Amino acid sequence: MIPADAHWVRVNRFFGDAMMAYAAIEPLRRAGLPLVVWGPGHIVDLFAGSAQVVGTVAEPNRKYGVWEAARMLRELRPASVIGFPKSARPHAASLLARVPLRLGCGDGGVSLLLTHSVPFYKRQDHFVERYASVVTRAFPQLGPMGFTPFRPREEAFDRCAVQAAEAGITGDYVVLAPGANSGSKRLSVPLFAALGRRLEGRGLQVVILGAGAEDQRLAGELTARLPHALNLVDRCSLSLSAAWICGARGLVGMDSGLAHIAGGAGIPTLAVFGPTRPQHSRPWGPRVGVIRREDLACLECMTFHCPLPDHPCMNDLSEDALWQTLTTLMEAP
Repeated sequence: MIPADAHWVRVNRFFGDAMMAYAAIEPLRRAGLPLVVWGPGHIVDLFAGSAQVVGTVAEPNRKYGVWEAARMLRELRPASVIGFPKSARPHAASLLARVPLRLGCGDGGVSLLLTHSVPFYKRQDHFVERYASVVTRAFPQLGPMGFTPFRPREEAFDRCAVQAAEAGITGDYVVLAPGANSGSKRLSVPLFAALGRRLEGRGLQVVILGAGAEDQRLAGELTARLPHALNLVDRCSLSLSAAWICGARGLVGMDSGLAHIAGGAGIPTLAVFGPTRPQHSRPWGPRVGVIRREDLACLECMTFHCPLPDHPCMNDLSEDALWQTLTTLMEAP
């Protein structure tokens, strides 16, 4: 049952973006305002049942129409719709439904649909800071953004405990997240495997998370090098993956959704960057470390496919530097 006068957060199909939007609305969570997450079903599953939201609305497995969304909003009467994805449809639907507060990024004339907005592309600070500035404009009485760790629903933790018992995971573990939405952002398998061997040498077990055919391939290559690792690729929903991440000693990933969940959960998170910009999209959280090859002229190329045959920004990193950064994060208070 979705209560009236709740604050709706519209998320898109990238769950890294969803976590950044979720970080930006921290003042609303801290104040105990009722929050509803609205978006694709597999994304809202991450938040469904969490103590930090009162409900979720999963949209159909197709692009919804503006009038269709407006009818739904008129029926459920949200107090606000907060939509940071670069789509005008939820904002147009909110205007048609006469939602009193409409928050978002106002590029390309979208600001005409909104009551509070900032121009997203003209700013150079972190995405979360851009989003949060809109929230501050609309709710100045709530104060600045802080940090409240994300936790999925309790059912996900219960299922995680069952999976861990079945797999014989009895001690501390570290999550390796080898996948990303483009090949240019992925750390090489040999470097992941080297970190995994060092972790196992420290008495830490290795858990591999991800989803999709490419993550399955990467996990297969990793488990060939790390036969004692637990491969959970395509065996976990997003909420279950989040439960595994919340219980981990740390996570190693890239500019990817699972790294954003780890940052939002407040666990030690090592994020390796190369073609993308950490000042804009690094995982948001107090225990995040970013490492990259600072000596390369091609950093932040923002391409999906590296034209260089050896892809140096993600393949030619120092194993010792990665290990030192990860252990420093895990050993810090």
